[in-house]
Amino acid sequence: MRSSSLMQAMAMVVIALLLTACGHDSDTVAAITVIDRTPPLLTTDSGFVDGYTAVAAVFVSGQVQDSSGIKSLTYALNEAPAQTLTVDAKGYFDDRILLSLGNNKLTLEATDNAGNMMRSTKTLYLGNTVAAGGSHTGALRDGQLYAWGRNNYGQIGLSLTTKTTDVIGHPDTPMIVNHAPKNLISINYNQNHSLAINQEGQVYSWGADKYGQLGRGEIGRDDCREIEDCRLDISPIAGIDDAVMVAAGYKHNLVLTKDGSVWSFGANTQGQLGTGSSASSSTPIRVDFSNANDVGHIVQVVASANSSYALDDKGEVWGWGSDAYANLGDGKTCTATNSCLNIHSTPTRIQVLDNNSTKSNATHYKEKIIQLAAGRDHVLALTNTESVYGWGLNDTSQLGYNGQAFRDTKDAWADIIVTPTKLPWFTNKEVRRIYANGHASYALLDNVSMGTDSKANGIVYAWGAFGETDSTGKTVYNNLDEPTNKLLHLKNIDTMAVGIMHLIAHEKPSSQNGISNSKNGSFLTWGWSFEGALGNKDTTHIWMYNTPTPVHLPSQI
Repeated sequence: MRSSSLMQAMAMVVIALLLTACGHDSDTVAAITVIDRTPPLLTTDSGFVDGYTAVAAVFVSGQVQDSSGIKSLTYALNEAPAQTLTVDAKGYFDDRILLSLGNNKLTLEATDNAGNMMRSTKTLYLGNTVAAGGSHTGALRDGQLYAWGRNNYGQIGLSLTTKTTDVIGHPDTPMIVNHAPKNLISINYNQNHSLAINQEGQVYSWGADKYGQLGRGEIGRDDCREIEDCRLDISPIAGIDDAVMVAAGYKHNLVLTKDGSVWSFGANTQGQLGTGSSASSSTPIRVDFSNANDVGHIVQVVASANSSYALDDKGEVWGWGSDAYANLGDGKTCTATNSCLNIHSTPTRIQVLDNNSTKSNATHYKEKIIQLAAGRDHVLALTNTESVYGWGLNDTSQLGYNGQAFRDTKDAWADIIVTPTKLPWFTNKEVRRIYANGHASYALLDNVSMGTDSKANGIVYAWGAFGETDSTGKTVYNNLDEPTNKLLHLKNIDTMAVGIMHLIAHEKPSSQNGISNSKNGSFLTWGWSFEGALGNKDTTHIWMYNTPTPVHLPSQI
């Protein structure tokens, strides 16, 4: 608790009275200064937390206070020298701190004019240790890659293809991918291809390559479908160094490098590579931000079916590619009834928030976007006020309020949301992260009420397309109108990945009396069980399995 001016004044009065009682004349009492030994009060917003992140920066805001005044507020990232953060006259600060790939230790240190210090330290992991594609799945543990599921294009990484009719078939339980580098930091899958980054920032790719989405040129492909349309080896992509993030689209991919540059490769019929043309590219080409006025340092990239998105360190969103379903949020759909351009081949700003928007609790800084997620043709944006906005395709209520209870009513949202719209359900919720793929959306929440006095972290809420298989084996799809806790026994999730129709999540190690019961925690899968995607033999032949089940990784040899 910090020392207040009133407490200091009272202390002076008490000392003076004691001295007078001992025979000292008040005129001869020397000035006595109360020594300030209380550290400053440092508060940060809810976004400054430990855990995994999909954004190569921390947007950190808050206030530092002390009765004797603030001398400085600094941050130290990993082993780098401390840097100063700007603090206004009332002690408020609002800034961004760029992160490194993998583990980050970030310390804020406030110092008052008396030399007292208060520190706040968080550990953040930039990267994905789980991945889900069309029907293949992967997980990282200690830099080693494990994978399972469909392998018709070699997307598992075993240097061969498999079919369900083979004697062995697709790997329906996790296998060690011995051909992968042993120092991987992040993995991303989609459809039938796979990407990974090692600790040096080198990007690797394997699997389907019909559209050049592996970024490794036109020669050297393998024959997976009676044509040279895949790559069975796990090899690096030339021309990219210092990658901090990859975004796997459906037929194209994006890579973000440490300097904020964005590189793209793969299909480009809708301008999704952002190069100013419609020519596809099987090697990395730099996204053209030259006409993106006032763009900041890019800190996140996201890829969908035929569109691409980027978030900069000012909290602004940029998009390019297909606009057929109002993917770029510009207020109209590009259908036959509207005369408009449905392809933007270079980045354009997506106005998610009002330019004059500020936080409702008057904390002296503007609301800004701090994370993006995209499905096939819909986009979600999370703000530093823990609001969630969405736009694009909403035919299965993947944005909201267009499912079983709302569809065909006066309160239903449209099949296409043409401008970024705030989802009202998230008011007064603690949203840690948002996810999307296919026609579904997910949010990871903390501090969720689980009973009269119980609160839980890492709770997963789903909305949009959601299928459930009953006891007779019949699967019913009920599009969820708003985020719903359909996974009641899933808690303490710290990261997850959404495939086209299945998911994988990592559960933090459980603990008792502050002691962890497990070093690594558990991986769990659920959703569409097709060709071994869930990594558990007991769920291999169940169409839609929505009881999250542990996946057991084999021991490393």
